[in-house]
Amino acid sequence: MKKILAIIVILLVLLFLYGSYIEVKTFKVKEYTIQNENIPPEFASLKIIQFSDILYEGKNSQKNLEKVVQNIKENEPDIIIFTGDLFKKGLKYDEEDYTYLKETLNKMEASLYKLAVIGDNDEKNLKEYKDILYESNFILLDNQNKLLFYKNETPINIIGITDITKIEDFNTLLTTEVPYNYSLVITHKPDTFNELKKYNINTVIAGHSLGGLINIPYFGGLIKKEGAKTYLNDYYKENNQELFISNGLGYEEINFRLFNAPSINIYRFSN
Repeated sequence: MKKILAIIVILLVLLFLYGSYIEVKTFKVKEYTIQNENIPPEFASLKIIQFSDILYEGKNSQKNLEKVVQNIKENEPDIIIFTGDLFKKGLKYDEEDYTYLKETLNKMEASLYKLAVIGDNDEKNLKEYKDILYESNFILLDNQNKLLFYKNETPINIIGITDITKIEDFNTLLTTEVPYNYSLVITHKPDTFNELKKYNINTVIAGHSLGGLINIPYFGGLIKKEGAKTYLNDYYKENNQELFISNGLGYEEINFRLFNAPSINIYRFSN
């Protein structure tokens, strides 16, 4: 019995060390195909890269963030989407931090647009967040929509949600002067899908959950955050509406991830 307990303790210690010093420093790319008959044929070659939840904490975050920049350059996306939480709760930032973030995010290049939404952590530094996005050529969609035209006259509707409870009538974001067939919603908290799926939307892209931080194979994430209690894993489909979730780049209070490496998502459209 003592040997078994000793082995269990050793395994737990090894897992903790792996999650604290190895897993958080690795980096993965997850690739998905978004297939929907409503996507205009001309959009079939469109490539989107999503990154999320930098939770910036100075030099500790810079290595992985620079990996993201390099990967984006290599993949040559048409659209880059940041789903929020640039900042980390409880940390104080100075001009050196803001300058670094502006310069680094500005290095990310897309042939069409760089889009972003507001994360819950960003609200405490909202002025600085908006300034960083502006200086690095990101378009902030704060409960707003944007029609995207690509190679033809039929657009798709991209909708950025900060807080759906503050939108008097979500249908106003679905009503446009130019007709479209496909809608893509970007938001920070994946549980927003509970409300979004009531409307005529096709695909939702979110972050925030950090993949549950500890991810058990065939079971999924273990740690459920507010705003990601129902939806926290990579992918869900309900009533022909899809939800993709990035597990992000950073971590919360403790420097730890297990079987859940920092990652970005690459999406390719198909009809």
